[in-house]
Amino acid sequence: MAKKGRLIDKEFLMAMATLIGTAIGAGIFGLPYVIAKAGFLPSMALMFLLGVMMLVTNLMYGEIILRSKKRCRLVGCAKRYLGGTGKQLASFASFLSFYSGNMVYIILSGIFLNSLLSPSLGGDEFLYSTLTFVFIFIVTRFDFKIFSLVESWMVLLLVVIVGVVSFKSAPYIDTGNYMTSDFTQFFLPFGVILFSLGASSAVPEIISIISKRKNRIKKVLTWGTILYTLIYVIFIAAIVGVTGDLTSEESFVGLSHFIGDGVIVAGFFLGFLATITSYLVSNVALKEIFQYDYRMKEDSSWFLASIVPYLFFLIGYRDFIRVITFTGSVTGGLVGILIILIFYNAKEKGDRRPEYEINISKGMSFLMILVYLSGIIYGIIYNS
Repeated sequence: MAKKGRLIDKEFLMAMATLIGTAIGAGIFGLPYVIAKAGFLPSMALMFLLGVMMLVTNLMYGEIILRSKKRCRLVGCAKRYLGGTGKQLASFASFLSFYSGNMVYIILSGIFLNSLLSPSLGGDEFLYSTLTFVFIFIVTRFDFKIFSLVESWMVLLLVVIVGVVSFKSAPYIDTGNYMTSDFTQFFLPFGVILFSLGASSAVPEIISIISKRKNRIKKVLTWGTILYTLIYVIFIAAIVGVTGDLTSEESFVGLSHFIGDGVIVAGFFLGFLATITSYLVSNVALKEIFQYDYRMKEDSSWFLASIVPYLFFLIGYRDFIRVITFTGSVTGGLVGILIILIFYNAKEKGDRRPEYEINISKGMSFLMILVYLSGIIYGIIYNS
């Protein structure tokens, strides 16, 4: 049990780790590429804007949950405060997020495995993505819980690799790479940034972890969001500073000429492990939604959860940046807008007083909705 008055303890650290672990994943590998294309300084301004919006959105979601005696997640909260239409929109956003996110994992795992294995074993990205899918397809059927535990360690090791890569890259940074910009590409990083910053799905879990001292939830969400955003900025600055407009989609390839293959191979390996564990956890969660929320048989739930992203991959959706841009812009935007709309209804219709409240004017919320909506439109156009 946490000691009264003590801010940082095991529960606080677990909650922070949950938020950071949810945020840091496949998105971190796409950030340097899109930011190098658009320009470092304009992209940092966009990241700051979206970072503030994501922090506010997470705080809104936390307050929504705390205003309800009966615990709810996004779909349940939407049903309660926005009615049937809200539930349908939240369900659509949730399924779209799962499926498109799993497509990102399929594509990225193929990129990593191809970089690791093709020099000695041959093959291409399509083959290795397919092998990853087959592995996850089989393992999801049996739901090995050990992978949920491995995921948190993979994120920790990935953060260590980010630190090592950044440290090793520092002597080779050319500050001139930070000065270039292409304002015609200003919106290009939008979806990848939003995908990377998105961690609202962790908010209900965080509230469960520190349920005995809920007054600390606001601090966890605030400092956790700041910390993982800072990790992203350090990683981006290191990669873009060294490789500039030669930055590769998965970030690491161009660095090998500067910091050696050893660190790069470790980065590919841990990146693959982090990707595949996130993919499995996501796929199992989707299977359980079909099985428990929609009362489908286990085999049907398993098959429907697993096969849809791979079918889209087969028909040609294999561009990592395009898919992650769509996922972040469209699903991230939809979730953000829904949370804002639910927030104001929960303030009026909630059945308990929350441990914290935030005061955001409706004018500011309207501007946030416009930004999210602009991202949705861009994501659809970019992928059309």
